[in-house]
Amino acid sequence: MPEPSNLKRPSAMANDPSKEARVLTRRAMTDRAVAKRAVTRPAAVEPVIETRGMNNRTPIPHRPSSDEISAGQPKSRNLAPADIDADDIEDICRQFCTFADRIGPQLITTDSTNPLVQKFALAANFSLDVARRAVRASNEAIHDLRKIHRIARIGSWRVIVEGLYTTWSDEMHELVGCDPAAFVPSFDALIQLFAPSDRARFQSAFEAVVAHRQGVTIEARGNDTIGTDRWFWTDLQPEADPDGKIIAVRGICQEVTERKSAFERIRHLARHDPLTGLANRAHLTERLEHMIADAARRRESLAVLCFDLDGFKSVNDLYGNAAGDEALREMARRLSAHSRESDTLARIGGDEFVVIQGLGQQPEAAQRLAQRLLDALMLPMVLKGQAEIALSTSIGIAFYPDDATTPDDLLARADRALHWVKSEGPNNFAIYDNSMERDYQERRKLEHDLRLALQRGEFSLVYQPMLCTRRDTFKGFEALLRWNSPIHGQVSPEIFIGIAESIGIMGSLGAWVLRTACAEAASWVNPLKVAVNVSPIQIQQGNLAEIIDDVLATTGLAPERLEIEVTESLLIRNPERALETLRQIKALGVRIAMDDFGTGYSSLATLRAFPFDKLKVDRSFVKDLGEGSESLAIINAILGLGRGLRLPVVVEGVETEVQAAILRRCGADEMQGYLLGRPSPIDRFGMITDPAGLLQTISETQTTSTLLDTPTPP
Repeated sequence: MPEPSNLKRPSAMANDPSKEARVLTRRAMTDRAVAKRAVTRPAAVEPVIETRGMNNRTPIPHRPSSDEISAGQPKSRNLAPADIDADDIEDICRQFCTFADRIGPQLITTDSTNPLVQKFALAANFSLDVARRAVRASNEAIHDLRKIHRIARIGSWRVIVEGLYTTWSDEMHELVGCDPAAFVPSFDALIQLFAPSDRARFQSAFEAVVAHRQGVTIEARGNDTIGTDRWFWTDLQPEADPDGKIIAVRGICQEVTERKSAFERIRHLARHDPLTGLANRAHLTERLEHMIADAARRRESLAVLCFDLDGFKSVNDLYGNAAGDEALREMARRLSAHSRESDTLARIGGDEFVVIQGLGQQPEAAQRLAQRLLDALMLPMVLKGQAEIALSTSIGIAFYPDDATTPDDLLARADRALHWVKSEGPNNFAIYDNSMERDYQERRKLEHDLRLALQRGEFSLVYQPMLCTRRDTFKGFEALLRWNSPIHGQVSPEIFIGIAESIGIMGSLGAWVLRTACAEAASWVNPLKVAVNVSPIQIQQGNLAEIIDDVLATTGLAPERLEIEVTESLLIRNPERALETLRQIKALGVRIAMDDFGTGYSSLATLRAFPFDKLKVDRSFVKDLGEGSESLAIINAILGLGRGLRLPVVVEGVETEVQAAILRRCGADEMQGYLLGRPSPIDRFGMITDPAGLLQTISETQTTSTLLDTPTPP
């Protein structure tokens, strides 16, 4: 359907309501002149209403009059332009021009009864309403955007490429703290907002946007005036004319100081120990890589010092973890105070620290540093609300390139030296050598094979008899653990017992020893006693009494035939728990002996704290036993103590007839040693365990060694 000639499609002038209204007025006046000259009516145009948001047009139906119905066909439903009063159109246009600049409830009205005029007024009101809504939405959007900019601390600027004419938004003025009325923006002022080190980067970014027609983002610090601790994120985007030529660069500038600070904090936490503030292992490895590369270029040496605190665990046990943390922080402060700024300090675990010394003549510089640290770290410290404590340290040192050329290997070599120092005696330092690596690798192989030895059946028990000196009869045997490794051969118990305790298999290994020894003793016809050593770790685990009860029930061994041997060291840590476990064991009817008495603490308070059933004197006092010797005086004192406490005393390590004779005169209750029998498989002692040997005594045999068919040591 053709549109009237006086209706035009929206043009670019629609953005200016007052200008469009003036154009419509001129068009209406022209139409009025045309209408007066018209002789015939033009083709009718059926008015339509266009519903907003719908694609279809719904025509307004025309209701025919009675004359039209009677004539058989409707008359023309359209009025000619000559019927339209131009003044009405002009009045509507005038009202539109008046109200277009206002945001209010005013509406365009008309007194004309002409339907076309009324519809024109309706369309004008509709256009006016659309314009008002658009202006209102635009103002609200601008208001919200400015509010967002203020909250997010965002400012904007625009620089015309030709002449570098620069404008800033009000938010940009507020962001950098300048008065819009007193400050004239310029491109130089924009560059000067940034720190001197970042100005060239901003200039390069601006030129790149113009040259490559692509946006760029940068982050830079502020200058001294607005604060060097402030960070700004700037997004630069090109602005082109219709021909595609870059005419300006628009920028959005946002302060990101908080985000940058949060990122730096996260980055610091990821690279530093949160307790002491020193570098962590990851940062240490990174720094060591750089320092090795620098040393390689300069053809110099550097030292790595690994150390930990001796006996630090006792601080946590006695005073709590908070006190331990305070001690670690104090150690970190002392390390920092006695190291140079060029050194790298790190905490890589519990009480383990590392210092990388990059400058100095090696190894002298590292040795001097190690001695300073030893002296500084062992000075007493007072914990908050606690007693004064003192700690020592052990230090291992390795050098690049003599000992290793990679960070991991260099740290490993220093750690080897550290473990060597701790095994030889703490509160000292040592420089790595190849023998330490061999010892370390050998120990690691032992640890690996020891974990599998129990499942592979590589353990066995040997037995050593114990003699009652008053009756010259055998009272029983002590079961001793042996490890016969197909790889390492016969491994000494002094070596593998400590390793088993350190790698956490002593519990299962000790339970196997108990079960095997009790099962063997239960098979003897002669009801002799069997003594089994237990580790302090087994006592501290708290379930040893349950294990013994289960073993006795399973093997059928009478409780009074089992004797548990313990050392005083089990009472050093958590003595209440250890004593409770010993009481539970004794309640089963099992006897408990204190082994190696005379060494270690040998505290009389220990004997009073728990009613032991027997004392065993360490073999070290028998080695030099002779008339008038100090060892004899010590043994006489221990025997007197045993008689006073009514405890039988067993003397270990008896190897000669002279020693045996002296011990008999001194009144020793029992003896044990090579003279009476070397530790051997139980089959070697069949004459003792079988009924025929029940009445056998030492006096009925020529020598004990002949009875046991074992050679007497020279």
